[in-house]
Amino acid sequence: MFDRLPQFMSAPTLCQFAKDGAWESAWSFPSGRLPPASELAAYLSHRTELAFEAFFGRSFFGARITGSTLEVEAFATQCFRAVRAQQSFFDVLRHELGCPVPSQPPAFAEIGCVDAWRSVGAIRVVEPQLATSEFERLWFSLLDSSVNRNTRHAKAIEFAFEAPVAHWFGLPISTPGEPNSLSESMLRQALGLGLPLPLHPIRNAP
Repeated sequence: MFDRLPQFMSAPTLCQFAKDGAWESAWSFPSGRLPPASELAAYLSHRTELAFEAFFGRSFFGARITGSTLEVEAFATQCFRAVRAQQSFFDVLRHELGCPVPSQPPAFAEIGCVDAWRSVGAIRVVEPQLATSEFERLWFSLLDSSVNRNTRHAKAIEFAFEAPVAHWFGLPISTPGEPNSLSESMLRQALGLGLPLPLHPIRNAP
């Protein structure tokens, strides 16, 4: 569903890896200049957990794996193979990792600051479908949050999926450039893409 949006139909522009969810210190590189295998091996260094993100302008796709060192190495190689496929990124990724799954609904959504998800904090929407009254409650809670008070980082909403591997799609919900202000209209539009799911209370992410 999300991979068919116009912003994901082009080749990825930027890629990055993160260890233990520390996107604040992610290893980033242009998609057209992927690091050699020796640098990738040195970075992995017997890792048993790894996350990857590919950016398509201001939108992004991410995936995470936890497993043996061989499984993590294979995951990183599969991600690179998908990046090299350019516009066929998601076709290759679906063949390599089995995701994204067509028509699969997201398990939940989170709203946070790009590359500062952990340090700034995020707000979790347990079920992404929101009626108008529920949206107003979400919007006012966002205005009074650390996410909104942060001016250095772009804001995004991530729609998270738990199978066959943990993965997510991120959509921008702030105006470009500082102060990176939250956009009510962009958030409404993004939430509409997560339908259909039943309403569920909103709570802060752990």
